[in-house]
Amino acid sequence: MFLTVHGAIGIIIGQRVSNPVLAFIFGFISHYLFDIIPHGDTNAPKKWNNLIHLALIALIDISVMILLILGMGLKVNLHQWSVIFGFLGAVLPDFLQGFYFLSGKKWFKRHQKVHNFFHFLIAEKYEWNFYTGLVLQLIFFILLITYII
Repeated sequence: MFLTVHGAIGIIIGQRVSNPVLAFIFGFISHYLFDIIPHGDTNAPKKWNNLIHLALIALIDISVMILLILGMGLKVNLHQWSVIFGFLGAVLPDFLQGFYFLSGKKWFKRHQKVHNFFHFLIAEKYEWNFYTGLVLQLIFFILLITYII
């Protein structure tokens, strides 16, 4: 899923869990649980499977996530440590995945296996096409944002 979707889920967790450490742990776990839901990214066009396209997609996703955080600052108390830690825990697995793609280090490889396990639990047998996945993630994101606000 997009970082923005995971980030929004982490913010919701941080709003509901007052302990920052628990918010981080629940946010981290939520990432894998929500990645089980097929979301079309495994069916992205093959021409996008290169470093330039992946970096561009990541840049757009991170930019939208930053706009989300800045916009949420008006409605949500982002100074609560639990909200910040819930958010960080929810997005960390994708950053670890990015470090794996860039470095190939052994520790990141172990994480990548865990990440792939959850990511392909259902998507290996059933996956949306890429564009349907984008639309579903957008709808899911809008529902999350309306819940947060």
